Amino acid sequence: MTDEGEDDVRAAEMRHRAANTFQLISALARMRGQRTAEPEARRQLVWMADAIGALGALERHRRGSGVDFQEYLLEMAPVWRRRQAAGPTEVVVAMEPVIAPDQAASTLALIVHELVSNALAHAYPEGQTGQIEVSLSRIEGGERYELVVRDHGCGFDPSSPGGRERFGLWFVRSLAAQVRGELKLETRDGVRAQLVFSL
Repeated sequence: MTDEGEDDVRAAEMRHRAANTFQLISALARMRGQRTAEPEARRQLVWMADAIGALGALERHRRGSGVDFQEYLLEMAPVWRRRQAAGPTEVVVAMEPVIAPDQAASTLALIVHELVSNALAHAYPEGQTGQIEVSLSRIEGGERYELVVRDHGCGFDPSSPGGRERFGLWFVRSLAAQVRGELKLETRDGVRAQLVFSL
């Protein structure tokens, strides 16, 4: 085997070990959450377990120049649905191939995870069928990209005390700055979250 081939094997082994480590930490956090009697502590631990799991999945899609984000999202779509026990709600991914640099990939993974999780939790009241659409594409004529997470559910009033402008959206807005991004929300006829950013 050539030196280059050996390097590829070592890199693949390191990615595999890293992915396994993320999965173990995620499982430990989830187990602690399930054994915690206090509901808010349980919710926070499960949130942390899911976020760690979302980051760990990136390791399976690393390429020499970054992360194959299209393959990552296609893998995560059924995972999000199962984790949220969202009944008949489907997560549909439509995007062109994108190789995201390592740091940007981690940030985007957490942003998409939070937006999809929010939609699964709030968009469709129990028993309703629905769909959550995730799209990512390059904006024509430039180096910017557009990420959209959209549902056609009940929507919300972001100015109301019960609106979703709590930790989840605050967290997404904070992360958006790391990819020089601008987040816009449309909250009528469902919710459309649009992030325009640079890689």
